[in-house]
Amino acid sequence: MIYGTSYFPTRGDALKYYNAQGSFSFIVDNKIADGEIHIGKPPGLHSLRRAVLHDDQGGSQRYFIHEDIRIEK
Repeated sequence: MIYGTSYFPTRGDALKYYNAQGSFSFIVDNKIADGEIHIGKPPGLHSLRRAVLHDDQGGSQRYFIHEDIRIEK
């Protein structure tokens, strides 16, 4: 399973991502300050759950979680 996160490697990536949606830099700064989006790698990773950078809208990169959901028998 792969799903996107609210984590960006840099503020610049967050700006590129939200600029493609028409948002201004002060809106992105507010989202960071409010904890709506985060800069850096997501916490709580383990061997079955890892964060991988993917290219995203506006030329940005964003962390996506790759999670192994197979059940071992």
